[in-house]
Amino acid sequence: MLKKTSGSLLLLLSVVIIGLNLRPLLTSATPLLPILKAQLRLAPLIVSLLTALPVFMMGVMALLAKPLLRAFSPTQLVSGGLLVLMGSCLWRWHLDSGATLLFSALLGGAGIGIIQAVMPAIIRQRFLRVAAVTGLWSGAIMGGGGVAAAVSPWLAQQLDWRLALTAWAMLAAFARMAWSLHRHPQVATTTDDVTAPRDRAPWLLGFYFGAINGGYASAIAWLPDSYQQLGWSAQQGGSLLALLTVGQVVGAIVLPLLARGIDRRPLLWLALALQLFGFSGLLLAPLVQPWIWALSAGIGLGGAFPLCLVLALDQQPSPERGARRVALMQGFGFILAGIMPFATGLMHTFSGSYTLGWGWHVLLIVALILMTTRFAPATEARQVAVA
Repeated sequence: MLKKTSGSLLLLLSVVIIGLNLRPLLTSATPLLPILKAQLRLAPLIVSLLTALPVFMMGVMALLAKPLLRAFSPTQLVSGGLLVLMGSCLWRWHLDSGATLLFSALLGGAGIGIIQAVMPAIIRQRFLRVAAVTGLWSGAIMGGGGVAAAVSPWLAQQLDWRLALTAWAMLAAFARMAWSLHRHPQVATTTDDVTAPRDRAPWLLGFYFGAINGGYASAIAWLPDSYQQLGWSAQQGGSLLALLTVGQVVGAIVLPLLARGIDRRPLLWLALALQLFGFSGLLLAPLVQPWIWALSAGIGLGGAFPLCLVLALDQQPSPERGARRVALMQGFGFILAGIMPFATGLMHTFSGSYTLGWGWHVLLIVALILMTTRFAPATEARQVAVA
């Protein structure tokens, strides 16, 4: 998977460790919502923004990737993003209100967004099997979220709820140390090329990517709470979310490895079908084998994430164009994804249940299945055109 210039498998390990850091900020808090509501007296609006705000910030930072890359190298941006993420976790030791909790979420989302915006370009530059490494990195992202969802309620019960949120700063510090041990050559990034054709596809891909990640954001925001309302404990709700992320790890690693040829649609349809099965179960029969619904939705969500990244890189003539395309896709996509858990939370506030929230995600997945037909390789090539 590594190019000869990359040094050793330690670089791949560093990429995986960094991936493990990109979701605990979100998934460590959602299983603790009953505690956070009681300790910080959180209003429903703040609860809805807790996941939406950092995801929205990921999109903003992706759109700012181009000016940031003029001032800093991708390696420096990854290091800086890890420092920002570590600071946001440490800030949570001093939580005393909903405002400070949201600030930590906003700050952490910025750090995550910086890393996510530049890592695909680094992977394309430094590794031979781009799809496989992208899948491994994506699997690490999902896996880190699952570990945090499962461990944080236990830490809160055994030690302290603030410590359960702050402890993930240690993982970010370890990733920062591992990343600093490598000598990183300059990685090609986006440039201002006035002669380059304007790529229209990122906006279509951005909606597609955002809708898929909106399903993930809603799941990590509300899945534990939805089952706690059905009588489950915080630990049980966190375990169900952890199982969903186990499925994501499997999907993120396995589905890209199955990719053959240049047509990504069959695997995307498979990923969406698994999502449809899982979210339909959450909607229609939440207490009938909930582990199956969570696992199925997780495999579909996890597999779709790296496939979207690879789809954005397909048929691009240079790393610069590929990096620009991924940054635009993630920027628009994560902003859209950030809106979805907020909307799902509002639906719950008005209706008193999660039926509407899961239902609109089911309808959205059906629309995405139909939309996938647009990504035929020949069609995809025509979308990179001169305006």
